[in-house]
Amino acid sequence: MDGPQYSLSNSSIQDLKIITPKIFYDYRGENFESFDSSFFKKELNLEFNIDSFSISRKKVLRGLHGDISNYKLVQCLIGDIYLVVIDLRENSTTYKQIKNFHLSDKNKTQVLIPPGCVNGHLCMSQQCLFSYKLTSGYVPINKQLHVKWNDPEYRIFWPISNPILSERDY
Repeated sequence: MDGPQYSLSNSSIQDLKIITPKIFYDYRGENFESFDSSFFKKELNLEFNIDSFSISRKKVLRGLHGDISNYKLVQCLIGDIYLVVIDLRENSTTYKQIKNFHLSDKNKTQVLIPPGCVNGHLCMSQQCLFSYKLTSGYVPINKQLHVKWNDPEYRIFWPISNPILSERDY
């Protein structure tokens, strides 16, 4: 596996990056690198400090949460998720813009979310494993940014109308 193991592209939201790992297939299955700290340091000058995971069942919607400190690198390792990102940075050229993604264990796509943006995801498969890396560390809930999943100001499209939510996300 010589050369870059990822392709890096921009999205319609300022500083939001899409990272696609190269997948190597053979008769045994497939192999890919999910994370290489030297790639993120060299290409984006980022170092991640925390690795976190959530497991959800079908129709669970988590978020929309974020903070002003962390870059987040997110990926779906098992299953399928519908990811939504909103730019809440008032000084951004893409302020209040929304971008959605389909992330799965099949496409292995990663999304790098800059500080000041919120994200939420909906589990579309029977179960999903969502991975996120943080550059600074976990920010207490009272210092996080939050947008309600059905906030009328944003009119976010979700592929279901009655998700399973935590008390915090109602």
